[in-house]
Amino acid sequence: MATTFEQLKREAVQLERQLEEKVSRYQQVAQRLNQSVVSHDLSKTEQGIAHGISWDEETSVQQEIQRLLNHLQELVSGRLTQAARNPNQNAVVGRYRDILIDLRSDFEKSKQTVRRAAERRELLQGSSATVVASGNDPATEHLLRERNHIQNSMNAVNSVVGQAEAVQHDLRFQGRSLRNTQGLIGQITGNIPGLNTLIESIRRKRSRDDMIVAGVIASCIVFLLWYMFG
Repeated sequence: MATTFEQLKREAVQLERQLEEKVSRYQQVAQRLNQSVVSHDLSKTEQGIAHGISWDEETSVQQEIQRLLNHLQELVSGRLTQAARNPNQNAVVGRYRDILIDLRSDFEKSKQTVRRAAERRELLQGSSATVVASGNDPATEHLLRERNHIQNSMNAVNSVVGQAEAVQHDLRFQGRSLRNTQGLIGQITGNIPGLNTLIESIRRKRSRDDMIVAGVIASCIVFLLWYMFG
């Protein structure tokens, strides 16, 4: 049964690494699509291209991440949980539940960024058609200038949000690394169950030897006193 758990754990590790790579890639795709739309690159966004990243690629990466998340969810909630037989293995299961929550949270945030970019793209395409139809209408030009100011502000905000999300992603990655280290230490302790017993036996033997030496020294002192003053 332990061998089965270790096999399932290795499968979970592989899924975790694939998901971290895919989610990181998806975050980059989302940010580039968003930046392309905000920078008014209509000639590219209308063709579905943004800084070398296509909207079709975004869809492909999103579907792959969803598939991997479902696979990891099924593994952790099902087979891995059923194979756990001791506290150390239960701790591993709990750690992977936390990892799954973190990865899903990062993925959902990036999906929201993509949805906002798609909405902006539709608005920009609609406004471009309005400009062509209205010609040099002063009111329309004023609205377009206001829109540019607003979108420049949004661009600055998105840049700050992107940096904050990058920091959050790094912190979560470090947290997962620490949890992996704790799990490894727990696994090592579990694989050597007699280590603590051996250390305790050595400590008791040393205490017993100290007591014997102290008894011998005390006996010698008593005999010496008796010999000198007896």
